[in-house]
Amino acid sequence: MLMNDSYVEYAVKSKSEANFYLGIGAGIICILLGLGVLLFDLVGLALVMIGIFLIGFFMKMKNVEYEYIITNGSFEISAIYGASRRKVKKQFDAADVKMVCPGDSNRIAGEKIEKRYDFTSKKNGEAKVAAIIEKNDKKELVLMEFNDKCVNHVKTYLRHKVYDL
Repeated sequence: MLMNDSYVEYAVKSKSEANFYLGIGAGIICILLGLGVLLFDLVGLALVMIGIFLIGFFMKMKNVEYEYIITNGSFEISAIYGASRRKVKKQFDAADVKMVCPGDSNRIAGEKIEKRYDFTSKKNGEAKVAAIIEKNDKKELVLMEFNDKCVNHVKTYLRHKVYDL
């Protein structure tokens, strides 16, 4: 007997975060300090190499895309860096979801949130969807951006937990 799983996949391109700019700045400072010290000591060469490594490492993180995979109400959110490196950022089941509502909903205001995750494009004006997850008596807020297909899937599998979408 075959089981039919309902599967939805959607990805949004995100703006670079502050840690990207901090990493590039640290790399530039290391290179500049290394060049200044290089005249007097070989430690400068090490600083230049560290600076080049930092810039190379953080340049790969400039282009971030968040991919949402929703299967039968279970969520997996991955970050794709530089269109080549993928890292799973958050996973949760429908049983852990307390509510799903718009990101600017008043329903979230009264909740005591332990941890907040933002897996959106970080562009103003984009509609955000908030999921409150409750695990071990701790509540987490996960912000996402959905297309119509994702919203319909969530409404189907979490119908008693979806508000105002």
